Amino acid sequence: MKLLTLNTHSWQEQYQLQKLAIVAQAIIDQDCDVIALQEVNQHHLSAVVNEQICGNHPVHSDNYGYLLQQKLAELGHDYQLTWDFVHQSYDVYQEGLAFLTRLPIIEHQVIDLSDHYDVSNWKHRRAVRIKVAYKQQELDFYNCHCGWWNDEQGSFADHLNRITATLSSRLSFLLGDFNNPSHLRDQGYDYALQRHLFDCYTMAKTKDTGITVVKNIDGWQQNNQLLRLDYIFSNQQVSVKQHQTIFNGDFYDVVSDHFGIITEISISSE
Repeated sequence: MKLLTLNTHSWQEQYQLQKLAIVAQAIIDQDCDVIALQEVNQHHLSAVVNEQICGNHPVHSDNYGYLLQQKLAELGHDYQLTWDFVHQSYDVYQEGLAFLTRLPIIEHQVIDLSDHYDVSNWKHRRAVRIKVAYKQQELDFYNCHCGWWNDEQGSFADHLNRITATLSSRLSFLLGDFNNPSHLRDQGYDYALQRHLFDCYTMAKTKDTGITVVKNIDGWQQNNQLLRLDYIFSNQQVSVKQHQTIFNGDFYDVVSDHFGIITEISISSE
C-alpha cells in the first residue's frame, strides 16, 4: 500500500495549476492508494459543484482537491474525494482537508479539535477520519493539521489527545502536517510517541532525511532550519518498505511550501 501526505498551500502558490498537474502525475506514477491533503482551499464566492462529494460543506469549482480529482480522472484514474471545511483562510478562502483514495470508503468522521468551534478563527482546527476496506479488512486513516506545541489557543497536545481518543483497535494511520519538529525533545514529536504512535519514518527499511520544510513559511516565519514537520504515524508497528520525501526538487518538482511524504507499507490479509 502506498500512502501520500502533502500540505498543498493552495492557492498561495505561483503556477498552482501546473503544480497540481505535477501532483496528479506523481500520484499515478507512484501508484498511490490513499492521499491526505492539507490546506485544501476554495474561494468562498466560486460556484458550487453539484457532484456528490463526501464532506461537511459544499465543494466549489476551484477546490484544489476537486481539481486534482478531475485531473486524475482526465488521465484515466478514478479516485474518490472527501473534503471537509476547517476554517476561513486568507480572507477569501475556505480551507479544508481532503482525502483522495481508490479504496472503498465505509465511514467518514469529522473530529473537532477546538471547543466552541468558530470557523472564522484560523487556529480552530479539525481532523478527518475515513474507514476503508482493504484486503478483507478495515483500516482507518486520519488527515491531520495540528497546532503548535505551546499555542494557548489550541495546543498540539490537546489536538492529538482528541484525535487519539477516537482510535479503535483497527490498524490506523495518521497523516499530515503536525507542526512539531522531530528534533525538539519533550515536545510534540515525543508526545506523539508517548501516545503510543509509531513513526513510519523510523520503521522504514529505506528512507532519506525526511525533511519537509527548508525555509521560513507561514506559521514558521522565523525558521532558518531544516525541519521534519510532516509525518505518517500508525497505531501499530507495521512493515514499512520505504519512506521518502516527495516534491522536494529531486523527487518531483517543488509544488508547495512543504515537501510531501510518500511511504510504502506491507499489510497482509487477515
